[in-house]
Amino acid sequence: MGFTELFPFMWKGIVTAFLISLSSSVIGVYLLIRRLSMLGAGLAHAAFGSIAISIVLEIEPYTFTIIYTILLGLVIEYLIQKKGLPADTLIALVYSFGVALAILILSVWDTLGTNIFSYLFGSILLVSDIEFVSAAFVSFLTLAFFAINYNRVIALLFNEEIAKLKGISVSLINYSLIALASANIVLSIKAVGLILSTSFISIPPMASLLVANSFFSTILFSAFFSFSSTFLGVIVASTFDIPPGSAIVISMVFIFLLMLSGRFFRRILKF
Repeated sequence: MGFTELFPFMWKGIVTAFLISLSSSVIGVYLLIRRLSMLGAGLAHAAFGSIAISIVLEIEPYTFTIIYTILLGLVIEYLIQKKGLPADTLIALVYSFGVALAILILSVWDTLGTNIFSYLFGSILLVSDIEFVSAAFVSFLTLAFFAINYNRVIALLFNEEIAKLKGISVSLINYSLIALASANIVLSIKAVGLILSTSFISIPPMASLLVANSFFSTILFSAFFSFSSTFLGVIVASTFDIPPGSAIVISMVFIFLLMLSGRFFRRILKF
């Protein structure tokens, strides 16, 4: 079955993947510059535990997990800002706790295996209406927040102390961006699965840093690489009948390696 035959059945999943790829790649630039890219991995695995809890309690998984993960992300940001705790240690703590909690729940309620499978590896064909609306809302909110606060974000990333002297509410912007990042991470689970969801946050921004020469161009390249990877991954998946999530992530890695090779050869040519 080709792409045109599949599209009527998976259009919501495809659009959801595109929306999240754009907003996640933009928020990923912020996290990368703050050296918080691994926050995505920590929160994604924390989401694993909350998904298991929501299934046991028989409540809507994504609504519960988004709220749970946003609150957890805000707690991590608070501990980094106010208590001076190292980010990598906190992320490792959250990562370990999320996995341990999920394993504990799965071992007690051993009938959850089939339900949890789609969250682990993604299921682009099974995007519900609430997931589609949530993705559209979070994506729009993320891009709108960045557009409105663009100069403030640049200022705080350059130097938080100078930003504070200029009257910028650094804490509010950081908390807001962490909340948006947390929501994007949860929503990307549907497209590529919990195991690969961090790729939207980390790989396109890293690829963009290899070719961009300004903060604005970094955002544009990151969004372009993420969108292109999603498009290429969906085409490859529908053509060769392979999981879309894996195809999307492999496409991201391919683009990153392409940009890395281009930078390497440019340096060679200068000598």
